Amino acid sequence: MSTRIRLVAFAVGILLIGTACTPQEIALYLESTEPTSDVLSPDELLRLRMCESTDNYRAISPSGTYRGAYQFDQTTWDDVAGRHFPWLTGIDPIDVDPWWQDAMTRALWSERGRQPWPVCGKKV
Repeated sequence: MSTRIRLVAFAVGILLIGTACTPQEIALYLESTEPTSDVLSPDELLRLRMCESTDNYRAISPSGTYRGAYQFDQTTWDDVAGRHFPWLTGIDPIDVDPWWQDAMTRALWSERGRQPWPVCGKKV
């Protein structure tokens, strides 16, 4: 079995054990995130997240404008969601499960690289 298949199987197992997700929800996640799943590694996401929010998926900037682990503003969140994950449009990033915040970050990175994160993107 290839390393990639083992990693996917491991991730699915963790999702099943660690969440109350149904098999259909897990299939939706895997299918919808597959095009950008290799954009940033888990270590790269962690470095970006640590810089942006000290690994806090419910972080809110002092102004309240930037939200979640990767400090999205609502306009950018909705724009990216509209192209990749339409069911997340209009939802506050802090109210979205961590794996969806990670997926949204990978999707935005796939389109614009580190540009949306001018300081923290350099740490990736």
